[in-house]
Amino acid sequence: MFKLKKLSAVSIILLSTSSTAAFAFNGADARGMAMGGTGVASANYLAAGFYNPALATNYTDNDDFGLMLPSVSVSAHDADDLYHKIDHFQEVDSRIFPENDWEEREPTDADKQEWKDALMALDNGQIQLDVQAGIALSIPNRYASATVFTKAQLSALVMSDIHPDDLKDENWNNDEYKMQSTAEGLAGGTADLGIAIAKSFDLPFKDQKVSVGFSPKIQKIYALKYKDTVDSFEDSEFDAGNEHTEKTAFNLDLGVTYQPIEKVTLALAAQNVMKQELETNVSFKKSATYLVEPKYTAGVAYDDGMFTLAADIDLNKQHYFKGLDYATQFVHLGAEFNAWDWAQLRAGYSMSMTDYAKNMVTAGIGFKPFGAFGIDLAGQYGEDNNYGASLQFVLTI
Repeated sequence: MFKLKKLSAVSIILLSTSSTAAFAFNGADARGMAMGGTGVASANYLAAGFYNPALATNYTDNDDFGLMLPSVSVSAHDADDLYHKIDHFQEVDSRIFPENDWEEREPTDADKQEWKDALMALDNGQIQLDVQAGIALSIPNRYASATVFTKAQLSALVMSDIHPDDLKDENWNNDEYKMQSTAEGLAGGTADLGIAIAKSFDLPFKDQKVSVGFSPKIQKIYALKYKDTVDSFEDSEFDAGNEHTEKTAFNLDLGVTYQPIEKVTLALAAQNVMKQELETNVSFKKSATYLVEPKYTAGVAYDDGMFTLAADIDLNKQHYFKGLDYATQFVHLGAEFNAWDWAQLRAGYSMSMTDYAKNMVTAGIGFKPFGAFGIDLAGQYGEDNNYGASLQFVLTI
């Protein structure tokens, strides 16, 4: 019979990723996550580089300097409960084939059925993962507002595929049989360094103005694939430092905001307008291709200083790997109560427009006890083991 001791490496990888990083991540900062992923029309000038460069003009007369250091967000979606199923399979496998004497073990029919059931439970399992981090620095001014920002994002997909040949009874007495079931990990990410530059123009109508902005940025793109049969999967072979591919590219974000009346903002943003592709390292005879696609989002926000209401809609689907059907698209809703700039309560809701992600409820708080240094916390929850959290520190004077 074939060995399965090395499957423990799969569990290690899943544990490490599911605890640190979903493509359906909502919000590029803690405030945006708490407000359902909104930000295209409602983000402040510090977060302009994450949502809409035109918002670099979204500051008050009292804002002279802003620093976000850092904003960190993580999210994981394990709809199939794959992590716990692998943990259960390992327990069954270890009991039936004890280490060092597996060749001497004679499994009973009940053992064989239990092992098969545990293996089949892994079939077509999937975990989506996401982690983001960002830093921003801005000195607002009335001539041409600019926010320097850096943002890193990693998206990963872990999948299992159980081959029916592994379940045949004759394999139990065949020492030459090789396992066909596989575990595969795909990961892709970007690291951006850019500057959001915006200019505001008053229109010849009462209280109306338009802001336009753009963010030129240097973009580092990373891609990684690891696939092997579950009996030979070695965590020591999954060395991201040696196996991943990378390239450097130039990209661009564009944005515009329009205030038809005081306190109301309409916005449109385009991120990564130059499509990028990067082929992963070759693994298990075939590579994959990570995609950085343009994303178009429209938004509207009402802000009277104490209450903010916002809504964003993704105008196109986001794909992540060429050849995979997985794609996301959302409608985002959010609200914030600002208690005299000292504390904020936030809540939101994200509605998925595809079958590959779930609706999510979000909430968060902010503390700025002296109106300058602050901390923001956020969380998101959806069905089928869909969780996320975000933390950021800000300084505005």
